[in-house]
Amino acid sequence: MNFEERALSFACNDSCLYGILSLPEKVASRGVLIVVGGPQYRVGSHRQFTLLARNLASHGVPVMRFDYRGMGDSEGDARSFEHIKDDLHDAINQFFDEVHSLEELVIWGLCGAASAALLYAYQDPRVTGLVLLNPWVRTDKGIAKA
Repeated sequence: MNFEERALSFACNDSCLYGILSLPEKVASRGVLIVVGGPQYRVGSHRQFTLLARNLASHGVPVMRFDYRGMGDSEGDARSFEHIKDDLHDAINQFFDEVHSLEELVIWGLCGAASAALLYAYQDPRVTGLVLLNPWVRTDKGIAKA
């Protein structure tokens, strides 16, 4: 199936975030939001997130991948996975604004972004599934003190 890709920019608090939308000709009602963790950006090592998005789009699944604040091309200060709730919320809003036929989405998260997705998903009814790869659970707050 054919698909198109387009660059996106959208606001998150006082920062501009950047992403890519992979949009098939015939769009499914469930999309996938790819969120990467740590010091990575929306392309991924060895272009893995680009390849994943394109493969899903070629099968009719709309996909959005983006850089949260302080990562990749997006503005703002870098932050830990515990502090990207607003980024996820605004990215999801943008995804639904861009793809009017969306009814629900799955968040595909890697590392810290997998943990962030888990912390976020329960509060947004549009999120109906999670794919969590290598979630990061160690935080300064969570480390036992001697």
